[in-house]
Amino acid sequence: MRFNKSELNALATSPATKFDKEGLLIVTDRQEGFLWRSEVRVERWCKLRGNLLFCLKDKDPKSPVSGVLVLENCRARIQNEDCDLEGYIFDLDFKDSPTERFISYSSAERLAWVYSIEQASNETLNLLINQLKEQIVVKSRQLPLAMGNNIDLGVPVPPATIQQHQQQETAGDSPPVEVAPPFEELDLSELPICETALSCDSLPVDTFGRDPNPRVVCSVLQPGEDCLWREHARTELQEGTRTPQFLATMRFQRSAGFTASTRLRFSVHDVRERMTLTSVPLGHAEVALGVIQDTTRLRLPVGSPRGECGFITLVSWSPEAAVEPGQAAGNGLAPPPRSSTQLFETAAGSSGSGSGRRAHRRTQSLPPKLGVRLFVPQQCGLQKVCAKPRLHTYRLHSSLGADISVQETLLESRLCCVLPQQLLSIWIQREKELLQEISGMGELSGEWRWRQMNLLEEHLRLLKDYSQAKQNIQQLARDGVFFKRSSVKTDESLEFLPVNLHVQRMWAQNDTLQRRGFLDIVTVGAFTRHDAKGRQCGGLIKLLQESKSWKLEQSNACKVQAANDAVQATKQLRKEIVELMSQLLQLASRRCVTDMMPLCDQMVSKTRTLLNIWEPSIVKEAVDFIEQHRIIEEPENVLMEPMSPFRKITQQLTALELKSPELEDFATPVVAPPDLWPRGQPPLMRSNSWHPSNSSPSSSLDIRAIDSLQHVVKCYNEHLRSLEQGADGLRTEKDALAEAEATYQSLPLAWHAQPQPLQHPHLQPEPTPIPAALQLIDLDEMRGTVHNPQPPAGFLDTKLMSSSPSANYYRPTEEPEPLDLTQLNIEASVMCLECKLKFFCGRRDSPAIRLRHPKPPMKREGFAVAPQQQQAPAPDVISAPEKPTPKMELDLKPLPAAAAGSSGSAAVKKGNKFTDGLDLSLTTDWAAELRPSMRKLRHAMDRLLKTARLMHSVQRLQQDVRCNRLQASIMYRRDVCFSQALTALVSSLMLRLWGSELDMAYLVMLRDLGPLAYFEGLLTLFGNEADMWSDMCIAIEDLSAVSFQLVRAQGEATLAPMPRITGSRQALEVQLPVPEHSLPGNGTSISFKITPVFFNIGINGKATYAETVGQTREQHRSNWDNYLRLSQYYGRYRKLGLGSVDAGESLQSLLGFMEQQLRANLSKNVKILHLAEDACRLMDGLRFTSCKSAKDRTGMAVTLEQCRVLVREFQLPAKHVPYALSTMRSEGTRMDNVLKNIGTRKYAFHWTQVPFLPAMYRPPVGSYGKAQT
Repeated sequence: MRFNKSELNALATSPATKFDKEGLLIVTDRQEGFLWRSEVRVERWCKLRGNLLFCLKDKDPKSPVSGVLVLENCRARIQNEDCDLEGYIFDLDFKDSPTERFISYSSAERLAWVYSIEQASNETLNLLINQLKEQIVVKSRQLPLAMGNNIDLGVPVPPATIQQHQQQETAGDSPPVEVAPPFEELDLSELPICETALSCDSLPVDTFGRDPNPRVVCSVLQPGEDCLWREHARTELQEGTRTPQFLATMRFQRSAGFTASTRLRFSVHDVRERMTLTSVPLGHAEVALGVIQDTTRLRLPVGSPRGECGFITLVSWSPEAAVEPGQAAGNGLAPPPRSSTQLFETAAGSSGSGSGRRAHRRTQSLPPKLGVRLFVPQQCGLQKVCAKPRLHTYRLHSSLGADISVQETLLESRLCCVLPQQLLSIWIQREKELLQEISGMGELSGEWRWRQMNLLEEHLRLLKDYSQAKQNIQQLARDGVFFKRSSVKTDESLEFLPVNLHVQRMWAQNDTLQRRGFLDIVTVGAFTRHDAKGRQCGGLIKLLQESKSWKLEQSNACKVQAANDAVQATKQLRKEIVELMSQLLQLASRRCVTDMMPLCDQMVSKTRTLLNIWEPSIVKEAVDFIEQHRIIEEPENVLMEPMSPFRKITQQLTALELKSPELEDFATPVVAPPDLWPRGQPPLMRSNSWHPSNSSPSSSLDIRAIDSLQHVVKCYNEHLRSLEQGADGLRTEKDALAEAEATYQSLPLAWHAQPQPLQHPHLQPEPTPIPAALQLIDLDEMRGTVHNPQPPAGFLDTKLMSSSPSANYYRPTEEPEPLDLTQLNIEASVMCLECKLKFFCGRRDSPAIRLRHPKPPMKREGFAVAPQQQQAPAPDVISAPEKPTPKMELDLKPLPAAAAGSSGSAAVKKGNKFTDGLDLSLTTDWAAELRPSMRKLRHAMDRLLKTARLMHSVQRLQQDVRCNRLQASIMYRRDVCFSQALTALVSSLMLRLWGSELDMAYLVMLRDLGPLAYFEGLLTLFGNEADMWSDMCIAIEDLSAVSFQLVRAQGEATLAPMPRITGSRQALEVQLPVPEHSLPGNGTSISFKITPVFFNIGINGKATYAETVGQTREQHRSNWDNYLRLSQYYGRYRKLGLGSVDAGESLQSLLGFMEQQLRANLSKNVKILHLAEDACRLMDGLRFTSCKSAKDRTGMAVTLEQCRVLVREFQLPAKHVPYALSTMRSEGTRMDNVLKNIGTRKYAFHWTQVPFLPAMYRPPVGSYGKAQT
């Protein structure tokens, strides 16, 4: 009682208070002294109000309160029905308190008190309410009326209750109850019937004369339901006023089932306590929707059982579509009619003209409306890239008395689960490549075998993790989920998905200023890998620094990176050369002479670059290593001796079924891959190869098979490690092999090589026929040339050849081809191809080109090219002859300058040897003449890529094992962070391309400069958020290396546009579909890269501590670096002449002020964030806001930015900003975001944290509390 003594005294002594029971009782009063304790019977006047029993000081009903008992968890008990000496006694037994004894003067009085006390507790009251619910349901066969009570109290209807009742109705064969469509199905392109703003006046005060805290809740009575009021919308809460004017408006749409006869109830509540939202109904007013639509201003009395208690005013209008100045008016977006008859009866005539509309008065205390027309925005294709919108509208007033219409929308990105799957497919394919590289080295001896198995184990683990993550995301996508809730951000199964990714869009319009526009912000959680146990690793910056120090200690660390870069460059150049050859074939088939030579020059230039990638010394070192440590198996013992554990394990790598889709750059060919260890069994099928058995679920191995193989490799690896350490020195080799063989038996039986009948060593096994479905392409022969004059060049199809195992990897039994021989093949092929092209183009007298400078021959000792076992050499490819043929020697030997000059005329007469025998007049099929040289060039490039991969594997094998593990963990964490960052970035780009109109100026900016992407962080450099900040810095930096290309969306892509990611981890390209009419008609493609900037300022209490102990130096340095990048971007932006002159001057002043703020280095200087927001908006950049979960601090930042835009662009008075902020934060879409994430409408701020936030970032009272973050 000591906390709210005055309130309890006022309640007990107020004459207006109606008590449930009051009278005279004898109360036992306990009196205690220093050495004594006694109980005294005192006669007191007692009053019962609800579950509060007041005891006054004496028997006077007007005496002050002596004490109060809360009648919860108590039971009234009568021990003796008869009268005792003291009177009629009854006791109150409390659960955790001593028993209280009361004495009455009569038996009837005692029974009345006991009954009243039993009915006073909340538990009994809830029991009665549940009984009433059941009775109403039985009688009305409708939804429980208690939901209407929930509406009156301002509590949302529980969806589980509605769903449970629907199931009961369906099970009972009764007609289902009509339920309004869920809010997620809102169609943003639909014009509402009307939009209504509310205000009240003359509301009553409470018994103490205090003004109410009003809020209005709109409920809808569904047709045919006489007892159900369902909540439709609500206004914000205003404190201490009898004449509230609410900013939040209400919309009524046809798709929600509204008709002219729909009954609406506007209930006015007085919210007595904001933290718990305890409210008291003041009254309500009922009206039909048709009446509201037919009038622009309607004033209704608010009725209650006590009589009228004020008035509510409804100001409504029919919105018009926002048509941009350059658009035609006749686009089917005419304003809805004002008459209810015209609106709801389709048989009526056309709607009235806009001239007949009446202007309405805005509110009681405001001047008349200045002829402002109100609009709704055109969302273009917003819902093609976003889903499940949440919409809130407001009506603000500018400083000049004009109206500001604001529409706030929250959407989920449809790409949240799509893009991580594509990235995982690329990374899965990369792990497959590395596994094939390592197995292609063959079985090594000594400690190198253990290192080799260690690499296999590491890549199998990554392969399993990537595959499992992709499978989890696929399951989530099948369930129709488009975002990852912040409450499950530590779930490792979904760590590649961004946390709480949403699109926040605000549309504002001030018709007096003739100004309207969008503000799009992507809100997303920090790009990091959350640890469920809260362990800290320092983030990616610290891990990369540790890795760099490891590399400095390792001598060959730079070689590993150089080898990897060379492999990627070889792959990219090979792909580009093959694409150029495909274009040349098409031009040759049409005999387009003018376009062939430019393509030929490009091909020659790229081939010259390809030949100069690898240094012969590095190749020689790797070849010597393979020759020294590879275990060579005699050919005659291949079929006789059993396979070693290593060979059994590597044999299964070709059978791994990975559920990854075929990508253009990493597609697996439809032909069967070569057997790593040929023993005559049927060819294995690739996981991504199309064949009839792929349609059955049993044809693919699941992730458990990968996990089983990884376990086998781990056990074998531990065994090899123990042998290297000498722990098993007493064991024989037979025992070791037996143990490894026993370990291998843990694999599924289907994985073991099937027993094949033994054949004679000199007899070749009969080739297994390949099904017709697999014979889709032939790399060496093109059939049907006579019947088909233009056969498909399958050997140049990048969709089939880019990841062919036979074209990319050596088998363990193959010997690597000498680099000089591979380069000679490439050079000869290009020379032949160019001479033929020049011959067709009429330049037959042109001399042959030289792609390389002549080098002295390098002597190789101990190396010989072994013939291919059971495999014929590819046609048109130079083998390793004992001595070169005279023809090749004459072609490739460099001529002296004098000799070349003296014999020039003779060469013209003799002609070019590559075109000898060709007659241009008799050659009808140019493509057929070019195809052999192209095939030869492709085979030679394949062998170069094989050698490059082998070199890369050797360099990785020689690296320290601990360094490999550290790099693998860093790579995985970096992939997780990058997946989240790229998903958010592509979602923002698709929102910009589809959610608003594209003008030519923006396309020019994309082509010449690329967009600016501003990431705003609110993380604290303390605890685990310091790791998050570190991860975000690296992830955002990685985005600058991604290339984007705009492609036209045609056909089904216009209905559901989906970006497509191609390339490798080092060179990703994202193809963004855009509306077909948006791109220029000249056919030029637009490619660009983004310029990301990341500014972070911590704002919570931990940020104060971090600044005190000096942990924000890294943050300040990062902010300064990003400011320099922003300034450089502005310099390029200004040179291109983009933007207006006024915008340029504003940007110059903004950047100057930002530099001053950065140099000042103040505590929690959020002005830096605000200046970066303004600069990004002026340069039409992309906006992102992040905190740990994108829910609480992000909600404060986004709503503040929206109000700042309203002040800067739409003349919202600064004095109205606090109230507008409070309304958006408590009733806007950010509170919807909180509800979607944690299931309650409370920001996760503790009351001790709020004072540490900057003043403009503090949530309103009642909107925060104890909640799961």
